[in-house]
Amino acid sequence: MIFNIISLSLQLVSLGVIVPHEMLSKTYQTIGELFPAIYAGNGYYTIIFGGVSLERNIISLLVIVLVIQLVAGMILAIKGMAKGRGSSVVKVV
Repeated sequence: MIFNIISLSLQLVSLGVIVPHEMLSKTYQTIGELFPAIYAGNGYYTIIFGGVSLERNIISLLVIVLVIQLVAGMILAIKGMAKGRGSSVVKVV
């Protein structure tokens, strides 16, 4: 729960909603590139106000989704293997 609060706070600050992105320190700009909110916000601003292209934002969001899906799949596979090993009950028919 605390991770979600910290993550949301960092995303809101680094998105440029509270303070313009250009005025943020390099640290916040770098941290912002790790979270999906910056790409969603930039895409939203590009659609609403016009811009060059949505490709970079869409590709970045897809990469983040794929990485998260891969990590979630690996965690489920590891938990499944651990659960399978813990079962030592043998059925006799």
